[in-house]
Amino acid sequence: MTLFNFMFLAGIWLSLVYSAAVMPATVWSIQITVSRGFRAGTAAALGLSMGQIPWALVAGLLLLQFPRHWQAIDTPLRVATIAFLAWLAFKSAKALPVRALRLVVDGSTTGIFRDSFLRSLTMPWRLPIWAALIIVMSVHLRGPGWEAAILFSLGALIGQLAWFSHFNVIAGLFGHRVPEHITLHSMNKFRILATIVPVGLALVCLAPMIID
Repeated sequence: MTLFNFMFLAGIWLSLVYSAAVMPATVWSIQITVSRGFRAGTAAALGLSMGQIPWALVAGLLLLQFPRHWQAIDTPLRVATIAFLAWLAFKSAKALPVRALRLVVDGSTTGIFRDSFLRSLTMPWRLPIWAALIIVMSVHLRGPGWEAAILFSLGALIGQLAWFSHFNVIAGLFGHRVPEHITLHSMNKFRILATIVPVGLALVCLAPMIID
């Protein structure tokens, strides 16, 4: 497998890891599907997914272009990444529980897509999350270049769409059949997942420092 193919597949896989660590986006997609139907949920999923790609692309371009620079500061870069992931885990652990499954969402399907896209795009801490995922893989030390950054972003888009589509199908099929309190209980378990994933990533990021 070439490094370029690896970056494409890594984009898909890390996008799934990313989605597991970001609970609000998944909750929003499920709520839209249950409240407005599968078509609106698909629009929300597409908007949320596309809003991530600029951040994934910027992170890739910054970290995959200058390997010598990142090699020189790898240890402090990892320390900063671990600190950020710890903060993200703490933030997820302290997140308020989801209390409503259905929302009053006005506007057209296009409007839902636009609102979801902007909701996703305007979260500035998305950039450090994507950067952290690349640093955890240690690919920034090899510097595959801007082509790999584009492939990584495309893979990330596919992974995001797969994640949201999965939950939208489940929400569309069972959202109106399962009692709301049971669904809310299940959705609130996302907080546990969103706490565990950053902790696991932090440990992976720490491993090269311990081995060295």
